[in-house]
Amino acid sequence: MMTAVAESWKELADTTQVKPRVLHWTVDRYRKAIQNGVFGEDERLELLFGGIYERMGANPPHAACIELLQEYFTERYFKKYGLRSENAVQLSDESLPQPDFVVVAYRSDHYAKNFPQITDVFVLIEVADSSLLVDRGKKKTAYALAGIPEYWIVNLKERQLELHLQPDRVQGLYRSVVMYAEDSKATSPFVGEVVVADILPSVDPE
Repeated sequence: MMTAVAESWKELADTTQVKPRVLHWTVDRYRKAIQNGVFGEDERLELLFGGIYERMGANPPHAACIELLQEYFTERYFKKYGLRSENAVQLSDESLPQPDFVVVAYRSDHYAKNFPQITDVFVLIEVADSSLLVDRGKKKTAYALAGIPEYWIVNLKERQLELHLQPDRVQGLYRSVVMYAEDSKATSPFVGEVVVADILPSVDPE
C-alpha cells in the first residue's frame, strides 16, 4: 500500500508536471544547428513540416537501386540536367527533405550556394523498402503540396514503380497514381518509356 508521504509526492508530481516544449524548425534554424554541431552532418536526418525526422538506414538492395538510378539517368541526361542522390531539396521554409534521387535543372556551380528549389525539380524519386509507409504518406503529401511534377516510388518490397503525377497543391495529393509491375513499361512525362526492370536491383542469388 502506498504510504501517505508517497501519495503526497505523487500528487505534487501530478500538479507540477511541465509539458515539454515542441520546437518548430525552419530551414534556416535547422541549417544553423547543423553548422553549430547540434546535429552531425553525417546524421541521417531531414526536415519535414517543421519537424526533424530520422531517415531509414540504407540496406544493400536500397543502395544498389540508387546506383542503378544514377546509371540510368546519367546515360540519358549527363550534363543536360543535374542528377543528385541523397541530397537536400528545399520545398518551403519548413521542409528540407533528402530524397534518394532527384533530377534538377543543370547548373554549372552544382548548387554550391543554395539547395535546389521546387522550380528546379523535374523528377523526384524515393527508393522504398522499410520506408514505404513514409514515402506513400508524409513525403508524398509534402511533394504534392510543393508541386513536384513527377514523383516516383521505386517499391522494392512489391518490385514495382509507383508513378505520381498531377500534384494538387491545395489538398496535398497526386491526381494520377499508377503502379507498374516489374515486367511492364511505365510512361513518364519526363523520361518517356521506362522499363521497370531496368531500375530494380537483381534478386537472383549470387
